[in-house]
Amino acid sequence: MTMLRKITLTAIGCASIFFGVAADIFDSHGCAVRISENEKVIWPVFSADSAFEGAPEALDAMECRGIKGSFFFTGNFLRDTAHRTIINRVIKGGHYVGPHSDGHLLYADWDRQRTVLVSSDSLLDDMRHNLAELARAGVDTSCVKIIMPPFEWIERSQTALLHDSLGLKVINPTPGLEVYRDYTTPDMSYYWSSERLLSQMYEFERKEGLNGVVFIMHLGTHPSRTDKFYRHLPEILDSLTSLGYRFERLP
Repeated sequence: MTMLRKITLTAIGCASIFFGVAADIFDSHGCAVRISENEKVIWPVFSADSAFEGAPEALDAMECRGIKGSFFFTGNFLRDTAHRTIINRVIKGGHYVGPHSDGHLLYADWDRQRTVLVSSDSLLDDMRHNLAELARAGVDTSCVKIIMPPFEWIERSQTALLHDSLGLKVINPTPGLEVYRDYTTPDMSYYWSSERLLSQMYEFERKEGLNGVVFIMHLGTHPSRTDKFYRHLPEILDSLTSLGYRFERLP
């Protein structure tokens, strides 16, 4: 289980307060995993490297409810002209748009120590290239201060490096909330159906609440997953709004 800690206004190392008022919760690698956790706010986030077929549905659902989200795009995604229309729609829609690695690199191994797989120079070059692609797409990168690491996986020294060298803060999905498993396919032993994901989400809300959670949804999944979780986004937005939560984009 990922170690979590609450950081107050006396920030420790690279784990700084996002908004400067409410305490945030960081994991042991310096990633913010709950933001303004004393408020009934949910941060919907979406990442993309290749497939993104569910984006029009998700944007429709948010736009008709006046909700802004946060999108994290790789350089691979931004360079693919097939995605230009949807990228422009996200940017013009006023959503937050940030980097997700230029080449969708795996920054650290999956082992317990998260052994670093890329050099410091390579990490910074990868992120700078990603920021350059965002700028070419029309994003004002002077306002880009928050990233989501590729594969939602990073090692603490890398989090510190991005913060100290580029002024970037790192977020990751809230541990314990299993909605990130919406990428799984039926052939996997750890496959989660949409019904199971929804059930776990509501159970998590009942037991721990969703205050400040970073709520990720994958809008592009393998064709073999016909049970697309993103099709439940309207239901999720409406049901959680009825419970008193509000959905906001990152600043």
